[in-house]
Amino acid sequence: MNRLLATALALLALQGAQATPAWPNGARAAVSLAYDDALGSQLDNALPALERHGLKATFYLSPATPALRLRMPEWRAAAQRGHELGNHTLLHQCSGSAAGRDWVAPQRDLDQSSVAHMLDQVRLANTLLQAIDGRQERTFNAPCGEQLAGGASYWPAIAGDVAALRPPGHAPVGLSGAQLIALVRQAGAQGALVSLVFHGIGGDYLSVSSEAHEELLRFLAEHRKQYWTDTYLNIVRHQRAARAGWVLDWADEFDGEQLDARNWQPELGGHGFGNNEMQFYTARRENVRVEDGKLVIEARKEAWQGKQYTSARIKTAGLMERRHGRFEARIKVPRGQGIWPAFWMLGADIGKVGWPRSGEIDIMENIGKEPGTVHGTLHGPGYSGEQAFGAPSVLAPGQRYADDFHVFAVEWEPGEIRWYRDGQHFHTARPDSVRGDWVFEHPFFLLLNVAVGGYWPGYPDAGTLFPQQMLVDYVRVYRRGD
Repeated sequence: MNRLLATALALLALQGAQATPAWPNGARAAVSLAYDDALGSQLDNALPALERHGLKATFYLSPATPALRLRMPEWRAAAQRGHELGNHTLLHQCSGSAAGRDWVAPQRDLDQSSVAHMLDQVRLANTLLQAIDGRQERTFNAPCGEQLAGGASYWPAIAGDVAALRPPGHAPVGLSGAQLIALVRQAGAQGALVSLVFHGIGGDYLSVSSEAHEELLRFLAEHRKQYWTDTYLNIVRHQRAARAGWVLDWADEFDGEQLDARNWQPELGGHGFGNNEMQFYTARRENVRVEDGKLVIEARKEAWQGKQYTSARIKTAGLMERRHGRFEARIKVPRGQGIWPAFWMLGADIGKVGWPRSGEIDIMENIGKEPGTVHGTLHGPGYSGEQAFGAPSVLAPGQRYADDFHVFAVEWEPGEIRWYRDGQHFHTARPDSVRGDWVFEHPFFLLLNVAVGGYWPGYPDAGTLFPQQMLVDYVRVYRRGD
């Protein structure tokens, strides 16, 4: 084993201390692929390869970097396809006194900086990156892996402004595909987080060849059940849930070629579903499919079974039913007047006791005329329909949920249900909150659907464009750990 590979394995072994008891979907280990410095070869070579293999990664960007300023639409498109744009400071500050650092310009010398200056840089970089991708939460990777600004660590000062500080990783410069795969296998054997930080891919500096990179991605794609590869932000969110005492119980990552019939069954019909909806729900691929690692539910304007619109509604009834837990999904909603996407739950006893005595937990609903608002709502006997107990989660002015993916979740425990959007708690229900019986101590199942029209959202108008798609990156269910 060469010295470079041995060093990398040692670093990755240290990261095994951050292993999580259960990675999503029963994976053996988690893999975080990061790309630093916003290099052209990352857009030209790394991104197309990631897209071919359906893998998500994190790109740590310094807004002053020319490849970011000159190719901003490409970075924005990468974020829209599910990649994370991470914070790498505004000016890529590194220590100028370290060996071989003659390339560090005086104004970018970390030795001549201060904690206050670095905090300003991180906050301004967050603002500029949000202008590109619209996201408020992102992780941070320190340039050159260094933390001392003018002799004092700036990392504690910025901890509240980023979702996580990325732990030290290894830049696998010049490694072959086989050596990169060996890194993954070694850390994977320990159930660890595998953290690889690339720079150039087939070009630029600190480079790995395009062929070696391709070999690694092919391996990860072929072994995605063993190695969960995702953005560092999504990995952090998973670890955060685990630290809070939640253990993964069930998941669908939508990595196959079709909807998994072991997890979901389509619900068919066009009777309005009690809301005077206008669509007919089908099981056709035109309306529901798995594509590019995501569930697609597509509403279409077309005549079908006496209706003028089609869409899909799927549920886990009889397949996955749980009492209590954390239920979350990463979703990009559709847009337009009269469009009504939802991620929700119904009591498994609905066939016996009817609705609303069965109970209904709406984790997320959005109506097209409110593009910046989602609702979390509880329905039960005495508090259903317009009298339901709910609360909104509203984005900043000018932002729309249809522009990006968001994570919607409820944490349901005995006597309490809490709603979250992107980790932000916005609603809580307890037995003394509702005007009727508390009917939430029995198993429920999950549903995902896109309705067209109805009493609440209203109906499509001339400005509503079709087709409209709801994209679901994953659905995960957690239980409380022992």
